[in-house]
Amino acid sequence: MHKKFAPATPASATRGFTLLELMVAAAVLLVVVAAAVNYIGVATQRSELEQTKVDLTQEGREFVDEFERDIHQAGFPGCAAFNGAGTANCIADYNLVNVADGIVYISNTRIAFEGDVTGSGRVDSVQYELVDSNGAYPPAGTCPCTIRRSQVAKVAGLSYNPPAAYGQATNWSQELQNVINSGVPIYPATYGGGLPLSGNVLFDNGAITNTAYYAQVTTMKDFPVFTAYDQTGALVALPLDNTTLAGQQALTAIRSVRLTINLLGTASAGYDQKTGVRPVVTLVGDGRRGNKMAWE
Repeated sequence: MHKKFAPATPASATRGFTLLELMVAAAVLLVVVAAAVNYIGVATQRSELEQTKVDLTQEGREFVDEFERDIHQAGFPGCAAFNGAGTANCIADYNLVNVADGIVYISNTRIAFEGDVTGSGRVDSVQYELVDSNGAYPPAGTCPCTIRRSQVAKVAGLSYNPPAAYGQATNWSQELQNVINSGVPIYPATYGGGLPLSGNVLFDNGAITNTAYYAQVTTMKDFPVFTAYDQTGALVALPLDNTTLAGQQALTAIRSVRLTINLLGTASAGYDQKTGVRPVVTLVGDGRRGNKMAWE
């Protein structure tokens, strides 16, 4: 009998990948991995930017909510809660420690008022004001600016003393930074007169100023922080204070105070790391007076 043997497999049929094939495969894999890494990097940067927006919104919203609550309590408890008298006696009681006199001063960058804002039965003097990047009031330098809040127990005899200004003390214990709007418009204009923004952008070799880029929409820096409206919704001319009879009467016409805040992400962390653009967040709150002024 004759045995049949299978022919031997040629060596060329059993060899592996050539060096060229391995190099091509490695190059393709490298391109795919690089694209994936780049996508993950961009997604991470976008996530950080969105987190910055969330942080700005949350910080600003808390500040706005507190402002709305404060304004709602302005003027409580008023003099009517003690003697039920008319205008003359209310003005006479203006400086009493247990009488809240409502809004006593307001401008586009500052507001001062009295009320039991904590529900403790104690009348507090509450003030909000905008200071520039150097901490100066009235703001006259550059932004980003800071809105700060003061709350102290009312001291008798300091609320109404014509022609002196409102004399209650301050204790600046809360603040909101990175505010870029600081307008002081000339009535009846609704905006104008905002401070320039310090520094230059983070892209294009810093050739563009922050004012030119972020304030292309003029309301970004020119809209006032505080605006006042009467019961018909008409804009009230500011500033106003209680040192004159005309000022007192004008203050009684205010039914709501609007707080407008434009916040800009910081140059150190709050920006899109791919484009260099810093996010801007706008928040608006309407503080409606829930109580009448002392002399109403």
